[in-house]
Amino acid sequence: MDMSVESIGHAIRERRKAYGYTQQDLADAIGTSRKFVVDLEGGKGGASFGLVLKTMKILGLSITLDDNRAHEFAEDFTKTINEGDFHYAIRLLGEYAASSLSAGRALMPNAPSFADDAYCTALGAVTRWVAAKTGTPAPKWAKNAKAATQPVFLAEKLHPVSERMKELIRRETPYEIAAMNVWIRERDLATV
Repeated sequence: MDMSVESIGHAIRERRKAYGYTQQDLADAIGTSRKFVVDLEGGKGGASFGLVLKTMKILGLSITLDDNRAHEFAEDFTKTINEGDFHYAIRLLGEYAASSLSAGRALMPNAPSFADDAYCTALGAVTRWVAAKTGTPAPKWAKNAKAATQPVFLAEKLHPVSERMKELIRRETPYEIAAMNVWIRERDLATV
């Protein structure tokens, strides 16, 4: 990567847009003024290195911009769901959540491409949950995800789930996920 101030500013601007943040949203997350964000994105020199690093962390950028794992998750979800391998898809969802928590941000700035509405909603819900847990912005695609019209219990793609088990899952589902009418216990997401 070109390490010029201009290229860093461009990368920050592009990632901010991918996350659906306005310049003011990003400034608020950083704890600085909108002018700082405007100057940073414009490639003006003299910005505080600490604030630049904080900005990059919030947006999930690194000096190397190595986002291979983010692309791997999107590709893995697309392939797995399109093949109908729901056993692996549930495991992959937990791995995605745990890896994202470990990284301190959602690891999929762009939505994967598959046609399973339940998994699209679940993935958006889990991504919102990761963003809330890590204090980072949810990507635009996750913010725009619509709540499911019917309750989503992903385990039902594998086997029937009893009403008693559904009630347990509902009690242990984090708010951000439940708000999307998706029901997954937090402990199932935070561990692989």
